[in-house]
Amino acid sequence: MEELEIVRVLNRYNPWWDGKPIPESKTNSFKRGDFFVIRENLKRKEICSIVGPRRVGKTILIHQLIQDLLDSGVDPKRILYLSIDEVELNRGGAELKHILKTYANYIIKRSLDCLEETHYLFLDEIQELPHWEKILKNWHDLGHNLKFIISGSSSIWITKGTEESLLGRIKTSIMMPLKFSEILRYKKVLGENFAVERKRVQTAFIKSIDDNDLSAFKNELEHFVGGLAPKRDEIEIELNRYMVVGGYPEFLEEKDYTRIGESVRDKIKLIFFKDIVRYFKIRNPKVLEDLFKILAKNSSNHLNIMDTARLLDIQRPTLKDYLRYLAKAYLIKASEFYSISRKARIRKQNKWYVLDPGIRNGISDYLDDSLLKNETELGIVVESILFDHLSRLKYNLEPGPETEIFYWKNKKEIDFVLTIKRKPVPIESKYRMYLPQENLNEIDEFIKKNDSPLGIVVTKDLFKLDGLILKIPLWIFLLIV
Repeated sequence: MEELEIVRVLNRYNPWWDGKPIPESKTNSFKRGDFFVIRENLKRKEICSIVGPRRVGKTILIHQLIQDLLDSGVDPKRILYLSIDEVELNRGGAELKHILKTYANYIIKRSLDCLEETHYLFLDEIQELPHWEKILKNWHDLGHNLKFIISGSSSIWITKGTEESLLGRIKTSIMMPLKFSEILRYKKVLGENFAVERKRVQTAFIKSIDDNDLSAFKNELEHFVGGLAPKRDEIEIELNRYMVVGGYPEFLEEKDYTRIGESVRDKIKLIFFKDIVRYFKIRNPKVLEDLFKILAKNSSNHLNIMDTARLLDIQRPTLKDYLRYLAKAYLIKASEFYSISRKARIRKQNKWYVLDPGIRNGISDYLDDSLLKNETELGIVVESILFDHLSRLKYNLEPGPETEIFYWKNKKEIDFVLTIKRKPVPIESKYRMYLPQENLNEIDEFIKKNDSPLGIVVTKDLFKLDGLILKIPLWIFLLIV
């Protein structure tokens, strides 16, 4: 492909070079929490990787980062954006080295090995570039003043690069659908100082766990709830919608459940065929689809590997592989039995969760308001939402490569065990008016046996402290995350 043709394509992707604004379709005034985290990562030398499900807003976030750089005074020509799946470049056979050489010769007009200031190279949908990990390693190791920011549509494509060529050279941020508090920020239900108030609650939560004293958490939580109480009706209206349609940004303004359902099914097909089937060369995608339907309908339940493999007419190792593929596409996640012993954890069946309620409901044919009247289905959705938010809370409080949320079962099952400061906190999901005493007794026993600092029951309306068990309404608990 000729250099002048490459320049033409690059100019179309980078209108700021000519003083033109970023198109409104590619940016948004609303900035989710990921923006602020990744903006800080731009100051580091490592390659910055943004991964997550398709259509979760990665491209918009990238353009928000670009706008922020421009607003801070960075020379527009020091910022290059390129979607790797650009049809014209692929059809013309342009390689990344040719694109960067053209950028150096025609745009910044200096060699890349003598740059005095950082130049930002945003490469969207990096998985479409063959051997991308080796190519970026070579560029990174040259030591030029280049900051690579890459995005990918699932960890399937990124994991190989980080485990092999780019180990120690890449900082990965996982971008998931919007959590509930972000929905409320978008709808302007929450105030500008909400993040500060939430941070105080999280800090008090850690302190209470550390000190084995509930008073700090309880007092801060009461203050937090007092500030939110006047907006409770608005919050619960949005919560009902969130339980039905989930947190994908494209559904924020969509009112038609039929259209949302169609979009969910299209999204799943895209993930299956562009990510999982293509990468792992699955011969029978129908089995993968059937498995996902089973997981969606039974989200939050135990999965018997032997029975499920028999039902799908596949071998158990194949089923385990399929579960791993779906997890790498950020569609599902497992919860293991809580035990200090790794052997004890392996012997128990995992519980599996579909992470986004809209995805779960769309696949299970419950993507409408009838869900809110079905106590059984609603219980499944609430538990799945709690699992997702607890995973995020765990990461916020104790960042690590893999957040784990466990479950416990003795006489009765406890839905979740969250470990903070190496102390287990039992958490039960009971989105109903009545709380069975046997569940409370099981939490009491767990607290005594494991020396837990407190237990939590997530309720529909009840906000009360009984001994070491704190009962918190769902709408409050989700806002702690």
